Amino acid sequence: MKKKILDWIIGLLGISTLSMSTLASVLAPQTSTERSWNIRYVLLAEDAAGMRSAVAQSRNFNAEQEARGEQRNYLSAQAILEPNAALVIDNARSVSLVLLAFDRAGRIINQKGVLAKMKAKRSRLDELVLVRQDLTDPNPYYFANWSQGIPGDVTFSPAVCSLDDRRRYLAGWNVDSYTGSFGCREWTAQLYDRDQPYIDVTSYASHGTFIGAVTGWSRFEDPAKPVIGRHGEVWLCLHDCPRGEKPGVIPDIRVWTTRHGFPMPVPPSKQPLYPNADYIDDLNEFTR
Repeated sequence: MKKKILDWIIGLLGISTLSMSTLASVLAPQTSTERSWNIRYVLLAEDAAGMRSAVAQSRNFNAEQEARGEQRNYLSAQAILEPNAALVIDNARSVSLVLLAFDRAGRIINQKGVLAKMKAKRSRLDELVLVRQDLTDPNPYYFANWSQGIPGDVTFSPAVCSLDDRRRYLAGWNVDSYTGSFGCREWTAQLYDRDQPYIDVTSYASHGTFIGAVTGWSRFEDPAKPVIGRHGEVWLCLHDCPRGEKPGVIPDIRVWTTRHGFPMPVPPSKQPLYPNADYIDDLNEFTR
């Protein structure tokens, strides 16, 4: 309960963390008490150049941590996450994907090397971290948060959220941000909506449509839903594509939706669709 109150006080005051490294620098590991694991996968998607930059920053942060000789903070998982695929749009652009698939014990089941030896845990402070199963005292690698969302609203919570999402729903968010205005609340609302046949991760900005820095997920009990998005003028299927289709470019979105009996994607009335400002009464009541 104290953690929930603190999260919403931080949100109301406009305090934000700007990167995974920033969060790691202020949070000490809290993995002693594990929660149950019900996440089937976590998907990270981003413009390939942006993901390469984030990986480089995370590796530098981890090196600085380890050079101190005494780890007091989480390491950044992004430094060890290798893209599973890069969906090429044209000669200049591509979208990178990192997929972490889990069994019900939180073990990663779709990766090789070090990641194949790792297990995901949800700490008592609701951080999601990866740890080595073959080490007695493993360093935890932070990769996301388990967010309980807005008090009393289950439309888009609980959810798996990134550090970008901590800023995305605050007042003053720049809708033209390169990270995009589609976040974990928008993803989770579509995941929970049984009438919604796919998850559309498209961000809309004054300079056009694109796939920003997206953190998505699914539970074991959720039916598989295709994950799609528009990057420029090109539509992509990113994950769980229907009828055995491989992730990649959707040549004609109208033909694709008709073939699978889906409605055409429709732009939302605004983005982000679920900002804190729309729930201010709930927040005020919770913090009284």
